[in-house]
Amino acid sequence: MNRYFTWASQHGAFCLLILGYCLTQTLGFTADTSEQFKVHKDLNYSQANEVLTLDIFLPKTVSESVPCILVIQGGGFNAQDGQKFRPFAEYLAEHGFAAALIAYRGRPDHQYRDTVADTKAAVRFVRSIAEQHSIDPDRIGAMGRSAGGTLAGLLAVTGGMESFEGEGGHADYSSRIQAAVAYAGVFDFVSRFTDEKQIALQPNVETKVISNGEWVGPPFSPDGKDWIRASAITHVDKEDPPILLIHCEDDATVPWIQSELMFEAMKKAGADVSQICYKEGGHGFKGREELSMAAMVEFFKETL
Repeated sequence: MNRYFTWASQHGAFCLLILGYCLTQTLGFTADTSEQFKVHKDLNYSQANEVLTLDIFLPKTVSESVPCILVIQGGGFNAQDGQKFRPFAEYLAEHGFAAALIAYRGRPDHQYRDTVADTKAAVRFVRSIAEQHSIDPDRIGAMGRSAGGTLAGLLAVTGGMESFEGEGGHADYSSRIQAAVAYAGVFDFVSRFTDEKQIALQPNVETKVISNGEWVGPPFSPDGKDWIRASAITHVDKEDPPILLIHCEDDATVPWIQSELMFEAMKKAGADVSQICYKEGGHGFKGREELSMAAMVEFFKETL
C-alpha cells in the first residue's frame, strides 16, 4: 500500500500513517443522506434467534456488483442491536460499498462462541442474498471498533474453523471474509491481564477482568483454554485475509499494545497486515474520526 509508511514511535510501535489521501466530504452523521443510499431493514440472518437481524445499506445507484462490509458495533461484549454504528454503514454506502449493520448476542446471556457464530452466520446470510442486492459474494469484509474490532479480528482469522461456525443456517455458504478493519480491538485476552505495561494503561483493570470473563466464560486464568481460544492472536496464520489495525496510544480502555502484538504476530506469520497508530484520540478516536474512516475506505478499496 503505497499511501502508507511505517515509522517507530517513541514507544517502539510500528505504525502506519496515511499520505496523500484527502477526505473530500464530511462524515454526514446528521445530514439527510437518503439521496446517497438505500436501506433494507430488519432482515433476520440467523436461525439461532429472532433478534439476530441486520440492515443492508446499498449505494443508491450501482452499475455492477459491489463489495459488502459487515459493520460490528462495540460495547463491552454486551449484546448489541448495531444501531449506534449506523454512521459507519452510511459512510461505507456513500463511498460505493454495501454495508451489513448487524445485531449480535453477547453478555450477560451469551458467551464468545455464540457471538462469533453470529458474525459468521451474518456473512453466510449476506452471501445467500448477494445476487438480489448486487453484492459481490467474493468480496466480503468486516469492520468493528472496541469489542466490534475484536470480533472483526476473530472473524478474519478463524475462516474455515468449523468449531466457530455455530448453527445459524445457510450452511452451503462460506463465512470467510476477504478483509477486515479492527479499531481498538482486544486480540490477546491473556496478555491484557498479565502484561504489566498493559495493566498500567488500563484504569479499573479488575472490573475488566470480570466483564471480559462473563463473555469468555470461566474465571480468568493465563492457561485457560477459553481465554486463549477467544484471542484472535492464537489463530493467526499466513492464509488470513488482509487486516488493518487502528488504535490510539492514549486509549485507556483497550491498550494500544493489543494492536501492536497482533500486528507483530501477523507479520511473523507472513500474513498481510497494516497498522495505523495515532498519538491521541482515546478509545473513541476523538478528533480522528474523519481520518480513520477515510483510511478504512481506502483500505477496503485496495483489498476488495
